[in-house]
Amino acid sequence: MIHSLKVEGFKSFGSAVQPIYLEPLNFVVGANASGKTNFIRSLFFLRDALLNGVDKAVFAMGGPREVRNRVVRERTQPKPCSICVSAKGLRYEFVGRNGIAYVLTGFDYQFQADLRTDDANPTVQTERLAVKLATKEGAVAEYKLERDNQKVRIQDPTNAPDRQSREEEVPEQESGHLAAGVGFFGLPAVLFRDYVSRWQLYNISPHIARLPTREEPSVELGPNGENLAVVLHEIEKHNGKGAMSAIVDGLKGAIPGFQGIKSVPLEIEGKWAFQVIENKIKAINPQSASDGTVRLLTLMVIACWCAPTATLVAIEEPENGIHPHLAKQLVELFREASNHRQFIITTHNPSFLDHLAPNEVLLCDKGEDSFTKVSHASDREQIEVFRKRFTLGELWRQGVLGGIP
Repeated sequence: MIHSLKVEGFKSFGSAVQPIYLEPLNFVVGANASGKTNFIRSLFFLRDALLNGVDKAVFAMGGPREVRNRVVRERTQPKPCSICVSAKGLRYEFVGRNGIAYVLTGFDYQFQADLRTDDANPTVQTERLAVKLATKEGAVAEYKLERDNQKVRIQDPTNAPDRQSREEEVPEQESGHLAAGVGFFGLPAVLFRDYVSRWQLYNISPHIARLPTREEPSVELGPNGENLAVVLHEIEKHNGKGAMSAIVDGLKGAIPGFQGIKSVPLEIEGKWAFQVIENKIKAINPQSASDGTVRLLTLMVIACWCAPTATLVAIEEPENGIHPHLAKQLVELFREASNHRQFIITTHNPSFLDHLAPNEVLLCDKGEDSFTKVSHASDREQIEVFRKRFTLGELWRQGVLGGIP
């Protein structure tokens, strides 16, 4: 899982920031415009930059002006955007080109991009990847990739002996692409890229989740709930290795009268829809189901079906349209899923905090310098003393923890 994240010069994040340490389950709270979404976006900016290039990732967000921190640039000399992420507790098994079996256990990765001008394409200034490896005999090794704007230097103990140390020129046309994302700098870099590529971000729109969709090979749930009907059909065909039973059981405990879900083929355009089955009613179409029901269904699909194939799941404000009394049930759902996959969830609902440990709550505040600051509730002095009389949700509402307007 991601152990720590350090973000500088990206959107509302300033310079000289401290690393943010993460748990398997993380809820991010704070006032509007405090930087909660930017915290998550930094990870997915890294993912998109790795897969598609920094230049495309920047312009997908609206261009350099929308990505870099404008205050840093206005107050001092221009500074690059930098993202550093560290992961531990991984287990990727592979055989190197030297014939030795390895286990990838973690990595440290950082890149800096020059976003100072709106007139030129963003370029990579520096990049560093260190991958921690172990053999079955217990020997420890490390893969290293270091890159500046001219050269890429590789130290790869898993490669053939004559290829373990090499240096490559960076072509001018590749100045906006990350070396760790191109796929030909060694197996450890390929596995790192695969890990990051399976980070998933969801911001559910019930309107979009309701829409019928066409069945296609390897269809996945979209970031706003796209393809929900086809995903439900896929789960239904195989009972999703128990996923459908878990989804239905979870919804029965949350929605009065709920009995089940079924996928329905539409004659027009060859698409699939779904129906909600309730007591005393044969079935209702998704257009007649409440936003809360559709959102709960989508959240259950994410936790029970999507999460096992992801390496990180981020969800924006899952509580929208859902009764506050279901906060405990949702936390338990995410906690169970986080035993296998890491979750980062933004919220404005203090009821969630009542069922979380202080180290699972991240607080976003904007200081007088207009920069986002992120801290744990467990960092607050005497937090355990306060918790003897108040829940975390109550302490947040009272302003004891910060993260409020």
